[in-house]
Amino acid sequence: MKLKIFLVIILLGGIITGCYYDVVTPKDPNKPPQNVSLQYDLQPIFSRECGISGCHAAGDHKPYLVQDSAYTNIVSGGFVNTTLPSSSILYQEISSGAMPPGGKLPDTDIKMVLDWITNGAQNN
Repeated sequence: MKLKIFLVIILLGGIITGCYYDVVTPKDPNKPPQNVSLQYDLQPIFSRECGISGCHAAGDHKPYLVQDSAYTNIVSGGFVNTTLPSSSILYQEISSGAMPPGGKLPDTDIKMVLDWITNGAQNN
C-alpha cells in the first residue's frame, strides 16, 4: 500500500513539475542597442517596404533605398542623426507610421533601425 501511495506521489510530482508557463518579459527599451547589420538586417526591410517603384527606388523619391546606394543616400542625405538617434528623420518617419505608406512597420523592425542609428549607422 505504501508503495502505491509513493508511486502516485512521484507521478503527480512529475506531472505538476512538467507543467509550466513561459514567462514573456517585455523588451527593455533602455537596454543597450543590439548589433544590427545594414546589409543583412535593414536592407531586406528597405527593399521589401521602401525601395519599390513609386517610393524610394532609383529615380523616385530620395533617399533611394536600393541595395547599392541605400547607405550613401541615407547618411549623406542627413536622414540619420547618430548624436540624437531618436531625432533622425528616418526613425521619426517609420516610428510615427508615416512611412511606409503600406502600413506601419513591426516594432521589431523599427527598433532595429533605431539600434542601427544608435550604434553609429555603420555601413555593414
